[in-house]
Amino acid sequence: MDERVAARGIYDEFPGHRLPSDGELDAALGAALVVVDANVLLNLYRYNESTRVDLLGVLSRLGERLWVPHQVMQEFWRNRLSVLAGRASAGKQFLDALGKQRRAANDALDQWAKATAIPGPERDALAERLAELYAGVEAAVSEHTPAVVGRAADDPVLHELEHLLAGKVGARPDEAEWQLAAAEGNRRVANGEPPGYLDAKKAGSDLPEEAAGDYLVWSQSILEAARREADLLIVTGDEKEDWWWRHRSEFLGPRTELADEFTALGGRRLFLLRPVDLLKRADALAFEVRSGSVDDADRVSREVPADPLWTGQGVRTLLDLMDLEGLVQADVIRAAAANGGSVDRASVYRIGKFDDDRMLRGFTKPAARITAELQDAGVVRFGVEPALTPVYRGGVKAVEFRIPDEVALILGDAEWDDEAEKPAVGPRS
Repeated sequence: MDERVAARGIYDEFPGHRLPSDGELDAALGAALVVVDANVLLNLYRYNESTRVDLLGVLSRLGERLWVPHQVMQEFWRNRLSVLAGRASAGKQFLDALGKQRRAANDALDQWAKATAIPGPERDALAERLAELYAGVEAAVSEHTPAVVGRAADDPVLHELEHLLAGKVGARPDEAEWQLAAAEGNRRVANGEPPGYLDAKKAGSDLPEEAAGDYLVWSQSILEAARREADLLIVTGDEKEDWWWRHRSEFLGPRTELADEFTALGGRRLFLLRPVDLLKRADALAFEVRSGSVDDADRVSREVPADPLWTGQGVRTLLDLMDLEGLVQADVIRAAAANGGSVDRASVYRIGKFDDDRMLRGFTKPAARITAELQDAGVVRFGVEPALTPVYRGGVKAVEFRIPDEVALILGDAEWDDEAEKPAVGPRS
């Protein structure tokens, strides 16, 4: 045996197991191609203003090494309005609650003034102070609440991204290339291969790529890094283990399979950072970040799950409203829950007592309409999976209808306690 061939080091055949040092991460920030995921761009709407300014400042230091795959931009535009609407809904809920408290406080003040015979001028002075207090809080909340969802002229995030990303967004692959990549992504999801296999619930959805979104981001990123012959550093708010090599709550680095795959393309290194980690390493780019920005980014990473979930209150309110309208879709959702999460086409016809020639086009629209109403009312979180999703397998007719995993668990749990806010599913990575 040729000793020169046999002599190998511990990482030669296992490059993905080499954990990056602090120095290597800092060096990557100064030399690698840096790709930001869609959740990083969308979280700019969730950060406070100083955090947004700091993160954009760090990204601007990357110059031409900052790059956004076409799929990332596609997902940004697809989800932007939902994020804005979520902010507007949260602001509206708070203002409504504040208005009720204001009226209650005024009533209590009147009763107290009468009971204690407080002179009118003194009572009026107290009422004025109370009004000023509430008005100040309302003005502050309104300032941070989008008034018109979707108007680019009123959106500072869009203005800043337009300047920052000029000439840095990847073109859409040609159709044949895109179809091959989407097929590979969905194959990986079906076989539990990273990245993106935890998005299996999106298989058969009405998204053009179905469950292959993460893989499209990955494939477009590694192709661009290979073209530039550069290391690749991906900044992502996705903390699931189909991207990360994790040990309990610690993020060690990218999945070893992904690091190995990228190295096999040309011997380069793959790095992953979360937005909070990027802010902590801003010194490597000679940029000073306010300490509060790191705390704010960490807050958002903890408060905004990768996939917002249905709650018991949301599910039961949805079904109650559907029952009030006499919609058969409510019984279909219940049947899907009893059947492990889905019902086939024949079962829908049986449940609805439909004639054989009845079409099911638009069957999920009532559930989507009521869900949107509940989101506007703050009962259901924006970004939840549709309550009913048609599944197609090569044909033009839906072969079955699926409900979210947490909805199936909620409806299968007779002891569900809405007030306790028991999590619908286990903690997500």
